[in-house]
Amino acid sequence: MGRFAALAAAPAVVEETRRSSTPTVSVIGQASPSRVRRLTRRTLPDTDRYLRLREIGIQRPAGPLRSDAIDRAALVQAHTRAIDEVADAKAARIVARYLYDEAIVLGSVDEERALTRPAVDKWLFRDDVFSRRSQRTYRTILYAAGRVLYPHEFPEPHRQRGPRRKAVPAARLSLETELYAIAPSLRPMLRAQLLTILDLTTGAGLSSQEIRHLRGSDISPLELPERTVVQIAVRKRGVVSRVVPVVCPVRGHRLLTRAREVGSGFVFPIVDEKMPRNAICHVAEELVEQGFPGFNAAALRNRWVVQLASDPGVPAAMLMKMAGIADLRVLHDLEADLPTFTPEDEAKVLLHCEEVDG
Repeated sequence: MGRFAALAAAPAVVEETRRSSTPTVSVIGQASPSRVRRLTRRTLPDTDRYLRLREIGIQRPAGPLRSDAIDRAALVQAHTRAIDEVADAKAARIVARYLYDEAIVLGSVDEERALTRPAVDKWLFRDDVFSRRSQRTYRTILYAAGRVLYPHEFPEPHRQRGPRRKAVPAARLSLETELYAIAPSLRPMLRAQLLTILDLTTGAGLSSQEIRHLRGSDISPLELPERTVVQIAVRKRGVVSRVVPVVCPVRGHRLLTRAREVGSGFVFPIVDEKMPRNAICHVAEELVEQGFPGFNAAALRNRWVVQLASDPGVPAAMLMKMAGIADLRVLHDLEADLPTFTPEDEAKVLLHCEEVDG
C-alpha cells in the first residue's frame, strides 16, 4: 500500500528500465484515456471462468474494498486470453492486490483508472522495489489486464515464430481396441479417466488441452431425423471454436451420462477441484507402470484425423472445421498413414462430383 501512497504525490517522471526506457508516465489517478473498452458481465466470453475467479482470496483486510477489488479483478482477468486455471487464479490475485492497493490511496476500486499504461508503468518501474523476475511476472500479468481495456496502450508482444512442429504420427490401428479392452480391469478412477480420453480423442478428435478444459455443459444431444447423436462444443480462450458430433452410440451415451453427472464441472474425472496440467499424461504413465501399453493423446487424435481424411465422403473443408486444423500441412505430416490413390481412383471421384453437381 505504501507503494501507491508514495506515488500518488509524485510528479510525472520518465522511468528507465535496465535495458530500455519506458514511456513518459503521469501520476496515478489521472483521467483514463477516452478510448476504453467497457467491461460488464454481458461482455464476458466465459461466465464460468469469471465465477471461478471471484472465489480467489488476497491477503488484504476484509471489507467492501477488498471484495470490490476481487470482483473487478475477476471481471478483467476473465476477459484475458484463457490460460491454465492455476495460473489464471494467480494472475487474478495479482490484479486484485494491485487494484486494492491503488484504491486504498484513491478511495475506490476503478480498473479503468488503475490499468492505464502510465499507471501500471509507474507502479512497475520504481527503484528496486521488485526483483527482476518478479517485475517481469507482474508486468506480463498487468499488461495483459490493461490490454483488455486499452489495447492500443498495451500492444501484443512480438513473438518470433520458430519452425512449425510436425504432427505426431497417428497411433497404430490396434491401440484403440487394446486400450478399450483393458479398461474394465482398471481401478474405477483410472478406468473412468481412460475411457474419457479414448471417447474424446478417437470419437471427437479433442486434444489433451481440450479434454482438460471440457465441461459437462459443453456436451449436449443433437436430434437428427435418423437418430440422436451427441455434440461437443470445443472452446478456445473461453469461446466455442468448433462443434464436433460423436456418432458412435456407445461413446455418445457414455459422454452424455458423464456430462449430466458433472453439470458445469470438468468432464475429465479428477480427485481435486483443480485440473492438473499433466492429467492426461499421468493416465498413460500409470498404465505403463501396471504393464499395459501407454499412449500419446495427440497420436490417438491423429488416428481419428487419418480415418476422416481417408473417407471420400468427408470433404477437406469439413475435416478442417471438425478437427480445428488451420491448414492441410497436418495431412502432409500424416501422409504415411493415409491411403494411396491411383489416377483412376481420383478420376472416378471427380466424375462422381460432376454428376452430383449436375
